[in-house]
Amino acid sequence: MTPPVTVPPGSAVPPAGTIPRPRTVKLPDNIRKDPAMQPNPPVPHSATVDDKGIHVTTATGKSRTYSGGEVMTLTQVIDLAEGSATLCQASTDTALELMDEALELATDCDTLIADITAKGVGANLIAKCEVLKEQLDLQAAAAKDVHDKIQGGEEACRTASANAEARHGGIFRAVADSPLTKPAERDFYNAR
Repeated sequence: MTPPVTVPPGSAVPPAGTIPRPRTVKLPDNIRKDPAMQPNPPVPHSATVDDKGIHVTTATGKSRTYSGGEVMTLTQVIDLAEGSATLCQASTDTALELMDEALELATDCDTLIADITAKGVGANLIAKCEVLKEQLDLQAAAAKDVHDKIQGGEEACRTASANAEARHGGIFRAVADSPLTKPAERDFYNAR
């Protein structure tokens, strides 16, 4: 058995066993798969364009007139959601790399502890290696948690982008197909 680890005053390394495990919340499968808990699928809006703006009618029959600037904002929201999803994907890859690196270093610590024990070098060095291994295990668990959360964010961004495209795609097509927006849609947007 190893002697208790004493941490020198002012040390940045907390004593072994004093760092709590990260809290995780997992929704029960009956909630995740319950059809009543799922969002409604997106319903496309219909749109027409005239000299007063873009007239949109929702599936529920509500009508509204959008300006060219508002339509531009809708396209920017869709683009931003897709860009955020791409950034999330890159971040999940980085989190996985960090988790793998921490696990590899923890394995190296195990090997080092075994070598030190076999040579009988010193209990203090073994204790410090055990603290380092515990910290690396916690880092790997935290990286896995971050990965899972970012992956959920990526899915949410992609869903938001796809839903906005499904709902508002008719508006963009109405603007693109309108004779009022020829020769270029940009002139239509800038004139509003």
